[in-house]
Amino acid sequence: MDYTVEDIDIQKDIERLGLTQPSGLSFLPENLKTASTDKDFIFTDNFVELNKIFKENEIDFDILGGDNNLYRTRKSNQIYLPAILFSLATVLENSALITISLNLISNYIFDLCKGSLHKKTVNVDFYIETKEKGKTKKISYKGDSEGFAKLEKIIKAMK
Repeated sequence: MDYTVEDIDIQKDIERLGLTQPSGLSFLPENLKTASTDKDFIFTDNFVELNKIFKENEIDFDILGGDNNLYRTRKSNQIYLPAILFSLATVLENSALITISLNLISNYIFDLCKGSLHKKTVNVDFYIETKEKGKTKKISYKGDSEGFAKLEKIIKAMK
C-alpha cells in the first residue's frame, strides 16, 4: 500500500471560487486548485459510475460546484477515482458512512479489475476535515485494490 498524507487548506480554493465548504460526503473535482470557476471543474470519468452506485445505495453526497459534465478519461492500466471529502461531522458522528462508502468503492474497483490480465493501480485522493479549524488532511493513495481496503483505518484516525 502506497499512500501519502499532507496537511492542506482547501477552504481557500473553495472560497476563491465563491463556493461554500461541503458538509458530509462530497466528490471534489481533480482540478480544484487550478480551476478559474466551478464551470471549469473536471471530474474523472469513473465519477459517473460512482455517482450511480452511491445513489442506488441511497448514500447522500454533494458534488462541489454541481456536476457540469466535464470528465477526464484516461486509457491506461490505472484506475482514477474522483477525490472524496469526508467532513468533520461525518468523521465524528457518522463513521459508518465512511465504512459503507469505502466498501462501495472497493466493490467497484474489484469489478473493474475482473478479467484483467494485468494488475491495475488505483489512484484516489481523500480529504478529511480535522478538528483544527480550516485544516484538512489529504491522503493520496496509489496502489492495488487489496491495499485500498486498508485505508479505512487510516481515514478514521485522521480526526
